[in-house]
Amino acid sequence: MKHTKALSNARGATLIEVLITMLVVAVGLLGAAGLQLASTRYQYTSTLRSQAMIQADFIIEKMRVNNFNLTAANLLAAQAAPATAYLAPDDYAAATVLPADPGCGLNAQPLCTPAQAAQRDLREWRQSLARDLPEGRGAIFPVALGGVTEPNARQIVVMWREKSEAETNNVANAAAAEELDATCPGVVVAGIRCLNLWITP
Repeated sequence: MKHTKALSNARGATLIEVLITMLVVAVGLLGAAGLQLASTRYQYTSTLRSQAMIQADFIIEKMRVNNFNLTAANLLAAQAAPATAYLAPDDYAAATVLPADPGCGLNAQPLCTPAQAAQRDLREWRQSLARDLPEGRGAIFPVALGGVTEPNARQIVVMWREKSEAETNNVANAAAAEELDATCPGVVVAGIRCLNLWITP
């Protein structure tokens, strides 16, 4: 009788140990899954930011090659026809507008003037942003120092929608709380991230 009771107690203790082990393993697996999810999210964010930098470099290099119109003598003409001198001072909502196709520089078309080349570059840049970044858009602003506009300085702004870090921590069945990026120009849109670069090509 005592032997049977001892055996029953041993089986009960073994079952409790197995259950505790399973609980510890389950908690560990959940932790590992959460870590993997966070790692994937941060990797995606890093990829988007790298792509934003590549897009900014694209237009900066175009401006360095074609800087003929970025002079003090051309400042008034640049302000009258912004796209011809790498100017597109738009906030996020307005940054979808593509400059007109100048009809030059491709296939059998005539060669572009510097103004037409700038217009084509801006058009292609905005098309590339929309294609390669989620809700990607771009703007280029003049730079003023002491109230005086610098003829050859530009503020490049790349804008895109970035998944909010708070999206995994929100209330069930509620929309994610999207952050505001105060570095974005004009009317700030929730969930839109901006990369700002100031350059003198």
